[in-house]
Amino acid sequence: MFSMQRPTASKGFTLIELVIVIIVLGILAVIAAAKYVDLKRDAEIARVKGVAAAFEQSLTFSHTKWQLVAGSGALNDLPDFAGGKLDMNSHGYPLGIDKNNPMGQPKNIGKGEQGCVDLWNTLQQDPPSVSLSKVNNNSDFQAYRHQAEVNPDGQTQCSYVLRTLGDTKGYQQADIKIVYDSVAGSATAVIRE
Repeated sequence: MFSMQRPTASKGFTLIELVIVIIVLGILAVIAAAKYVDLKRDAEIARVKGVAAAFEQSLTFSHTKWQLVAGSGALNDLPDFAGGKLDMNSHGYPLGIDKNNPMGQPKNIGKGEQGCVDLWNTLQQDPPSVSLSKVNNNSDFQAYRHQAEVNPDGQTQCSYVLRTLGDTKGYQQADIKIVYDSVAGSATAVIRE
């Protein structure tokens, strides 16, 4: 006699089920990657704001020291602050180091872009890495010395552009930067969305 056996059920996934699982995993991976990029950007923005606040706090301390020592006028080598090598403008804010005595350009920051790098490294304790704008390396920031946006008398400013997120634009179009204004004595984090 014939015995009828039931066909055994397949114990694997069909091709369509595998394709659907792969598509769902791909969608989840894209969403997770986008969230990661947003979190990294948010973390870098928070870090930049913290660095700008620390920079500005150092500006306030140096200004206070200048008021106690000089009170007015440009000053070379502010004593008892930042190793006694910080040069101050007539507003009482740092211009750089080694500006010569008397200062040839008491309104301009440093000696070219190196002056911005010197200020960054002198005013902060353990600052993020910074390089000159013409140097393309793996530093956290690139420094630019430029004319002030509002420029009544030829003052220069420093912009420190964040490079860790892959931004390659110059200081004017940069997405995330810190701008030092030696007239106002401010270090401002500028974030473009």
